[in-house]
Amino acid sequence: MTDPRRKILSAPARLTHLESMVSLSGQRTIFPFYHVVSDQHLPHIFHLYGYKNPAEFEKDLDAMLRIFEPLRLEDYLDGVAKNSRRRGMILSFDDGLAECHRVIAPLLKKKGVPAVFFLNNRFIDNRGLFFRYKTSILIDRVMSDPEMAGKAAEFLVIPEKQVVSALKMVDPPRQDLLDPLAAVLGVDFQNYLKNQPVYMTSEQIKDLRSWGFGIGGHGRDHADFSIMNRDEIIRQVRESVEDLRERFGVKTAWFSFPFSSAGVPGPVIRELLEANVAGALFGTAGIKNTGTMRFIQRIPMESVRGTAMEVLKTEYLYYLLKVPLGRNRLRY
Repeated sequence: MTDPRRKILSAPARLTHLESMVSLSGQRTIFPFYHVVSDQHLPHIFHLYGYKNPAEFEKDLDAMLRIFEPLRLEDYLDGVAKNSRRRGMILSFDDGLAECHRVIAPLLKKKGVPAVFFLNNRFIDNRGLFFRYKTSILIDRVMSDPEMAGKAAEFLVIPEKQVVSALKMVDPPRQDLLDPLAAVLGVDFQNYLKNQPVYMTSEQIKDLRSWGFGIGGHGRDHADFSIMNRDEIIRQVRESVEDLRERFGVKTAWFSFPFSSAGVPGPVIRELLEANVAGALFGTAGIKNTGTMRFIQRIPMESVRGTAMEVLKTEYLYYLLKVPLGRNRLRY
């Protein structure tokens, strides 16, 4: 989802010099993340956010590599990057989508760039589908067929012109309406997954491991952790990383909160880290100071449409503008 504040800053940010802002901010290590890279129409994603094609993504990589040294997450957490004066970059990808194996990993291998892929346990091998991906598929259906738009409006009991906006507003508590609506519109999600696999298979994830990439948990089914109680949060994080240990031999428990870490209580964050339920936790709040190397906020590279340099310039400008206000510390 596009952040309106970053969108406003994107135009003036283009006039800035990134290396100067990196030095001025003192934030020398960045954590950019993406979801998918594809030159195909992906109905399950197209109506949620923009994504780069392979040529655009390669340009992003080349631009970032001219300024930042690619680092392994292990080295950062071991303090190698923290004690270095060099600018570093730790790249990651959320949701474990099929293009990670088919498109992204080969490009990263070619350029010698390490990365971490965060996986939704229940969706591996295309055994299920994130509710927001279902939403995008249904939007694609109603936008391509006026008759389907009418049926959706009748099912939702709203004017036809409001169908798309209503579907975009479906949240976790209301996701149960998606399967019945799909039946009305003649959409079979299981058939969709069979004909157009959305997620990586277990064998493809094993390939990533053999190629030297890291993997981490992203929740069982991309649930919203901000509405869970303490016990459920800890249980879900533990189950997610333990499943990866058992299935793929993962030794270090890294976990990226679905949606974001916003709303997860600070004491729970501390408990997860202190009890080593997770070796590192990740959010999506951009450049932030958290007071520990093990609670990391990443930069959403798809939140503002533009090149990697434009996104990073916007993020650094946003950070610097908040310095006088003391708004860059994420308290937990």
